[in-house]
Amino acid sequence: MNREILIDCGIDYDGGVEKFMDEAELYERLLMEFPQDNTFDEAKECIEKGDYDGAAKAVHAMKSVTGTLSMNGLYRLCSRTVDFIRNGELQKADESFGETYSGYFKIVKGIEKAKEGGCN
Repeated sequence: MNREILIDCGIDYDGGVEKFMDEAELYERLLMEFPQDNTFDEAKECIEKGDYDGAAKAVHAMKSVTGTLSMNGLYRLCSRTVDFIRNGELQKADESFGETYSGYFKIVKGIEKAKEGGCN
């Protein structure tokens, strides 16, 4: 995988590898699996239906995954969205989730590009 592309899309590659006891292959394998996780889509569906409890659970699950994989910016966005939902600030939760969802796609695109080893 292209380390620089991963860093550019918001992944703390070195921090992630360190969390996995310098097992870069394991870390990269988990990064490659990340785009197949559909939890963000589940959260989006929950928000569209007004099921904020379901959305909170889904976003909280992704918060854990993004933290483990050192996707620090996306982790913070997930945390903020969950906090808004828990505080009953649903309009802010909707807005925050929009940013979170965009951040998710930025990372997914970066991972896909890094797998290809491309520059653009």
